[in-house]
Amino acid sequence: MNSQLDVNEIISKTPTTRYRGSKRRILPWLFENLETLNFDTFLDAFSGTSSVSYLCKMMGKEVTSNDILQSNYQIGIAQIENNRFILNKNDIEFLIHKNGFEYPTFIKDTFKDIYYLDHENEWLDIVIHNIFLLSERYSGEILRKKKALAFHALFQACLTKRPYNLFHRKNLYMRTANVERNFHNKTTWDKSFDDSFTKFCREVSGKVFSNKRSNVALCKNIMEFGNETYDLVYLDPPYIKMENNDGVDYHNFYHFLEGIVDYDSWAERIDHSKKNKPLVKNYLKWDKQNVESNLNEIFNKFSDSIIVMSYGQPGFPSINTIKKLMCQFKKDVKVVRKEYSYTLNHSSKNGTELYEVLIIGE
Repeated sequence: MNSQLDVNEIISKTPTTRYRGSKRRILPWLFENLETLNFDTFLDAFSGTSSVSYLCKMMGKEVTSNDILQSNYQIGIAQIENNRFILNKNDIEFLIHKNGFEYPTFIKDTFKDIYYLDHENEWLDIVIHNIFLLSERYSGEILRKKKALAFHALFQACLTKRPYNLFHRKNLYMRTANVERNFHNKTTWDKSFDDSFTKFCREVSGKVFSNKRSNVALCKNIMEFGNETYDLVYLDPPYIKMENNDGVDYHNFYHFLEGIVDYDSWAERIDHSKKNKPLVKNYLKWDKQNVESNLNEIFNKFSDSIIVMSYGQPGFPSINTIKKLMCQFKKDVKVVRKEYSYTLNHSSKNGTELYEVLIIGE
């Protein structure tokens, strides 16, 4: 694939995700803005599930997909680094069945009545163990890419069976309550893990392609980047609402997926003081007290690159404040807007106009 993309086909070509704040639905708009810029190497600094990285891979760019969460790092390996390996029918059969091993019961024992039903927790223990047991069948880069593909499919299957697609609270009762429902999530919730996981294994395998570039995935704190240089750096940092102090807490939203990746050490990392048993936090602080200094440091760090920052309006800091910060390092800074509201953002219901904004510094 290259930059001669059909803008109307971009979304259908990109792997699906239910990740909070995903840019997948507005990729055509992002493409229209990115294709006007002169760049060849691309850093997606807060990549999430790598939708924008995948877009730039389709555009033929050399892509570096970075995220501080280990789960998103696996997705970056599966979609961005991976150029040719897929999960075949035999792989999928191996992953979803017991294969004569003694299987652990950590999720079943630890997360009873929190996120999934008992038999679903048992299924998760089996499949996660099987993902690590792929080392019995493969090695080297093949193993690394196939494990990442399997993790990606498992994450998506897990999200589809969660209310709000999140792990921020103990709310299994929302699935099991015998009440009248006016939404269609229950159909997805009731779908077996086998079926959902198999579907996502096939989907992500069908999206694997090579753009003949040396694309990489990283799992780093953006503040700790060194002297790496990129033609264009794309920033999509945690969004901070005007009325809140903290940014969107992705670590809290997706701690369960982080635990899956670090299965053997999961028990040691749990915060047992909370009902939903999240992981103890240890990550970049992104709140009203730190956001402007963080952005200033990032803009300075990548002052030799084109900087494109995605942000929501209204938000904190204001778009004008971000523009002023960027203008310290860039001669030409422009702002483009698109009216857009994310799922679970209730501000639009209160009469507030919501925009997705790009601040572009050259």
